[in-house]
Amino acid sequence: MKFKDYLKGRGYATKTIHNTERSAFDFLAWLDGQGMEVEQVQHSDILAYVKHQQNKEVQQITIERYLNAIKLFYVFQISIKTVKHNPVKNIKIQGIKRKKLYHTFTPEELHKLYNGYDPDNIKCPHGRNEKEHWLIERRNKAILGLYVYQGIQSSELAKLETTHISLRKGSIEIIGTKRSDTRTLQLESHQVLDLYDYVLQVRKDILKISKEKTDRLFISPKGGNDHSNFISAMMRELKRQNPKVKNAQQL
Repeated sequence: MKFKDYLKGRGYATKTIHNTERSAFDFLAWLDGQGMEVEQVQHSDILAYVKHQQNKEVQQITIERYLNAIKLFYVFQISIKTVKHNPVKNIKIQGIKRKKLYHTFTPEELHKLYNGYDPDNIKCPHGRNEKEHWLIERRNKAILGLYVYQGIQSSELAKLETTHISLRKGSIEIIGTKRSDTRTLQLESHQVLDLYDYVLQVRKDILKISKEKTDRLFISPKGGNDHSNFISAMMRELKRQNPKVKNAQQL
């Protein structure tokens, strides 16, 4: 397996793969100049590489990007059993202003968020038709599963059509964007039932209300293709259930 294929398999965007490969290859060229092999590199050698970049007056944040790429390269090398340890582990570049990070949910917390999203117990907002509300929340539960278990992005959600999901095979094809490649992902067994309910019943009922003819997988009783409204409604309910939830990207 090549490093590029490894990154593709992990769902990295095409541009990210290109930049990561380039940074890793630059590091390998430096190693070659030092007369060193990949498996010989130690913690001190990585520090020497950092010093090399600093002497070239490369910005700290750029050096950090280089190190992230090299760290990923060594994760790949460990996976193919070329090396046994990652020399970049625990190395941090000082002097970089960090953005405040959101809470990172564990798989167990994400699973709890998904299970806690109960369409039957979500209060109908003032002014919304009860029947439409019932349909919308079932749709949102199906969407939530794709965020939690397949890591879908909002831009990818808008491109999904009915032909992209195979309930029989338990898989879904995520169409690529400028920042990501097309990929086929397996569905979790416990989310298939919600998707099955949505595709075979809920979506049909929504189409009857909207009188819209479309192949889009996720639709609204009011018609149109503004998926941001879907996500906003879903996020409001998730935030109500768990204050740690800030936005869809966090999921």
